[in-house]
Amino acid sequence: MPGFSLFRRSGSLTANPTTQGASLRGVGANGASRALVMYDDVPLNSPFGGWVYWNRLPRVSVESVEVFNGGASDLYGSGALGGVINITSRTTPASFLDFEAFGGNKTTGVASLSAGKAWGDFGVGLALQALHTDGYILVPEDQRGTVDTAAGTSDLSGSLTLSKELGPRGHAFLRLGSFGESRDNGTPVQINDTRITWLDLGVNLSSVLIRVYGSREILNQNFSSVALDRNSEALTNRQRNPSQQLGFAFQWRHTIGDHHSLSAGVEARDVRGHSAERFVDAGSRQQTLGLFATDSIRIGSWLFNLGGRVDRWRNYDGFSNRNPFPTRSETAFSPRLLVLKRLAGGLSLSASAYRAFRAPTLNELFRNFRAGNVVTNANSQLSAERLTGGEAGVGVQRFHDRLFIRGNSFWSQIDDSIANVTLTTTPALITRRRQNLGAIRARGVELAAVVKPGRHWDLSAEYILTDTTVLRFPANHALEGLFVPQIARNQFNFQLSYTAGEWKVATQGRFVGRQFDDDLNTLPLKSFFTLDAEASRAVSEQVRLFFAVQNLTGARYEISSTPVFTVGPPALVRAGVRLSLR
Repeated sequence: MPGFSLFRRSGSLTANPTTQGASLRGVGANGASRALVMYDDVPLNSPFGGWVYWNRLPRVSVESVEVFNGGASDLYGSGALGGVINITSRTTPASFLDFEAFGGNKTTGVASLSAGKAWGDFGVGLALQALHTDGYILVPEDQRGTVDTAAGTSDLSGSLTLSKELGPRGHAFLRLGSFGESRDNGTPVQINDTRITWLDLGVNLSSVLIRVYGSREILNQNFSSVALDRNSEALTNRQRNPSQQLGFAFQWRHTIGDHHSLSAGVEARDVRGHSAERFVDAGSRQQTLGLFATDSIRIGSWLFNLGGRVDRWRNYDGFSNRNPFPTRSETAFSPRLLVLKRLAGGLSLSASAYRAFRAPTLNELFRNFRAGNVVTNANSQLSAERLTGGEAGVGVQRFHDRLFIRGNSFWSQIDDSIANVTLTTTPALITRRRQNLGAIRARGVELAAVVKPGRHWDLSAEYILTDTTVLRFPANHALEGLFVPQIARNQFNFQLSYTAGEWKVATQGRFVGRQFDDDLNTLPLKSFFTLDAEASRAVSEQVRLFFAVQNLTGARYEISSTPVFTVGPPALVRAGVRLSLR
């Protein structure tokens, strides 16, 4: 999906977990996500850093993924600055089995299982996944030294879900899960491991949604300084980042007739964590409380939606090397107004305006980190980011849903945006610090089309043009007018599939334009295009074999410049089997 990216261009298979924050529609990521990722309406973002452990989710357990672009704090609060990604799995009683296993080059192997058994109104579900890849060497051959090794990962994830039907339109579930991973990050010293356990309780009724959740996470990570000739390295820091969270969400929904619906709710979250390093131990406790309400009215071909949310964010019990920090708090009001008009011939027009916010994470407030020869320091005085935005769009749906075209223009301004600001630069070390910029502006145009030219063919394509720049930064006027790092101006995707009998063949392409890796716009990253393909054949109603290639052309695109370039993966080949029993 154009406009979606992690902090950098890399994929989650070989990226350090702290760079797996999600970004949507040009608002950028800063390690921490500026998009909220939900798993069955429970936040999946790390409570400590806001990034996402994507490998926590067994591949075959995912039922659907919905992406909502634009500020959504009116309903979801902090974290939904650029939008929401909602991933759903099966949480109702059912008897089924889905299994996928494949192997590929770079010593890559995955086994993923999702299974359930129902007894009347009760059910039990199991989701498991084991993943390993040796990965690849991130540094190009002409810049490598003896210290450069492959970046890979070994992950193990599992969850047990108990569920019960609650009448014809409701159900409840209780899920206990665990995840562990161990990563190599490109040199012998730079390694990390993570352990997460979680418990989710959910109740879905026709008029009520309830979520109670808690998790505990421990991230251990080593950092090193690499010599200029890349033939040696020295340990510079060792970190241990434990954190835990407790959360609660309640939403009430009520329909009045066929044209009027109301909803209201409350959400609370408590997060504790700290960063224990070689010379610094710093952390705090965060509490957020949000109240929200929406009103939706349909009058003929018109739809009006008005909503708003008030959040109170409080950071207290802060410390650094036993020195206390004063308590800090902020309040945010996030309204939204949406108007939609349906016209004849499958045409629709829409416009909306909104505000959103994101409170800084414990990671941004207290944890320093190093990537290559770039050191980024924390800032305990960061304030919340606040977005004001709007958009207008037009959609056309024709020929019995065989053609859909959508165009959308958007504009947003983020005040007090958190960014990594360069303080000093030397050949051996670049030093940055997290700071609140004065304001950045993200504006652009989105285009999407879905075409079904025949019963065997499906074609879709999406394009986004994004212009994201620094409007003002009183602390350093030199940044004003420059592009915000890690955001490409042009992105284009397409997907094409052909299905006939037992065979299905599909391909997808992705173009990402030029962007910068630093706030000073001195480290450009070139544009690139990648192509993926997959062919599969059903050998029975339950079993399908497949063969797939990622990055078919082997394009070694640039991921980062620190100032040494790191590059994307070579062609990745895999073959495997999918099994589905109902």
